[in-house]
Amino acid sequence: MRNTSGRTYGAANENEWDGYRFKIKYFVPITDLWGGQLSYIGFTNFDWGSDLGDDSGNAINGIKTRTNNSIASSHILALNYDHWHYSVVARYWHDGGQWNDDAELNFGNGNFNVRSTGWGGYLVVGYNF
Repeated sequence: MRNTSGRTYGAANENEWDGYRFKIKYFVPITDLWGGQLSYIGFTNFDWGSDLGDDSGNAINGIKTRTNNSIASSHILALNYDHWHYSVVARYWHDGGQWNDDAELNFGNGNFNVRSTGWGGYLVVGYNF
């Protein structure tokens, strides 16, 4: 599958076809729990073959600002009821957004190092109408 970059806020590949994406999605119902349904949901995007890393400039510390590849992976444990749902989400990025991890940048408010590889997480509470 060919991947379009869409709006990338001034990146070299903005609004161009650039690279490929392989996406895998999965859903596993686990069990009934406390009157609801406990499930595991996940998806992983593998982006590769982009020219963004080749076309990007160097960061302040001399490494490329962007990469040609990236991975984003989400893992969700969800408890669903007829109207309410609760989730715990863990998300992993490797060069997320094709930003080169540890590239030193400055967007006008001082130097900083990109942290585009690692884990994040959050909680979700929602209501279905």
